[in-house]
Amino acid sequence: MISDRDALQKKIRDNEIEISKNQNISYNLEQEMNNLKIDSARVNAEIENFETEMLDFPNVEIIKANKETLSEKLSRAQELLSQIGSVNLRSLEVYDSIKKEYDLIKEKVEVISKEKEGIMKIIHEIDIKKKKTFMNTINALNEIFSANFSQLSQKGQVSLDLEDPREPFNGGVNITVKMGHGKYFDVKSLSGGEQTLVALSLIFAIQELKPYYFYIFDEIDAALDKRNSERLGELLKKYMKKGQYIVITHNDEVMANSTNLYGISMSEGISKIISLRMDNQDRKD
Repeated sequence: MISDRDALQKKIRDNEIEISKNQNISYNLEQEMNNLKIDSARVNAEIENFETEMLDFPNVEIIKANKETLSEKLSRAQELLSQIGSVNLRSLEVYDSIKKEYDLIKEKVEVISKEKEGIMKIIHEIDIKKKKTFMNTINALNEIFSANFSQLSQKGQVSLDLEDPREPFNGGVNITVKMGHGKYFDVKSLSGGEQTLVALSLIFAIQELKPYYFYIFDEIDAALDKRNSERLGELLKKYMKKGQYIVITHNDEVMANSTNLYGISMSEGISKIISLRMDNQDRKD
């Protein structure tokens, strides 16, 4: 009985020791858990503070990585900063000054750009009006030119042709002529008399659109036959009502259509001027 009692007491003591150990372990675990909770609360508070600070940097990407990766990135960043060197605090002042100058120039550029747009619009409108005026003038000139040539050369046709009708200022103007029922020719291929008729038709057409006070013609009838000279005299008589024409000529057909004649003769080395009104009412020697 004594041995059984001793064994039981020993077992009870062993159990009490085991219970005491477990209680110590449980207490230590509770303490560690409390410490972890405190650490967790502190870390969460730091995270919240960090997130609040990051609100000032919305374009900065937050890198999610383990400690080793972050440490490596931090080391590279620190190395880069060391290569850059110390920060020049005065650079902020320089930046502000340059920024103000840049903003001022940018504002001027914007103003100039708007003014340029306005000027380009005005230029475009002027170009349209210029082209319209030119085309109206060339068409009117062409009509009178053709009518004059038909009067001087009743069997011929003439016209002013633009090299570039869509963009008239990019090309020149050609004169094409058709004599009788033939084909059209360039004015350079005509005879001297035909060229004279074309040139005079154009000159009188220009005078019709933009008259001048007087004109001086020097033997413009030299290459014309009698019939064409008569037509020229008739055309001159028509345009004498719109301007004064001084014509140097030996052609009777042209002189017959004039209002006043002035001749120069020489006798014994002395020049004399003779004037004659064609109505024969006044004559001076």
